[in-house]
Amino acid sequence: MKSVSTLFLFLILFSGCVNDLEQPAQAPSAFVSIFHGSPDGPDLDIYAESKKINNQPLLFGQSFPYSGFFAGERRLRFNPFNAQNTLLEKNVSLLQDKIYTVFLVNKAADIDAIQVEDIWEEPDGLKTQMRLVHLSPDSGDLEVSIAEQTPFGPSTTYLSISDFLEMEKGKVKVVVKSKSTGEVLVTVNEIELLGNRVYTLVVRGFANPSNGNNPISVQLQTNFIKF
Repeated sequence: MKSVSTLFLFLILFSGCVNDLEQPAQAPSAFVSIFHGSPDGPDLDIYAESKKINNQPLLFGQSFPYSGFFAGERRLRFNPFNAQNTLLEKNVSLLQDKIYTVFLVNKAADIDAIQVEDIWEEPDGLKTQMRLVHLSPDSGDLEVSIAEQTPFGPSTTYLSISDFLEMEKGKVKVVVKSKSTGEVLVTVNEIELLGNRVYTLVVRGFANPSNGNNPISVQLQTNFIKF
């Protein structure tokens, strides 16, 4: 299974330092990333209890990187950037040495957050690992093919978050279809998957252009690199 100590080392090497949200660092702690997947949601400030934790606004499609949080019951609060009103408050339960992602979902009027524990196998140079997350609020059930296969099953429902699956590395074509109509919603002719990597493939945005300015697309997020 994944090594929390290895992830901690990766964060140091990748970003220069782990964002230490609460000085001094103390055990027990967990790691949390936050992904903004609300397609018409504003740029956001993030608070853990009363402390603002991001220096730059979190935009749609961006992630607040894995960072250290004290374990236990925590309250996250999301405000529009530089505003005092709160769009969402959400309690999360964090266990020691666990790794989580919080996905902000739905249209802004119904914005919510989904917490998931991130569990992957120790990666190697011969394979890659990926999970699929469906955050497109108006596209219904989807069929997502990767290299002409459907590794995550024939149908993916809105707000579903798959397990991390091992697959071949290399350059792959990704096609997203509506399961009900068969319409091709997104085609990406080439995405490169590397070994020693753990990825999240996010389907995000609006299938219907009248719902907003962020059209449906796929985004590849890197969760972990084994150096």
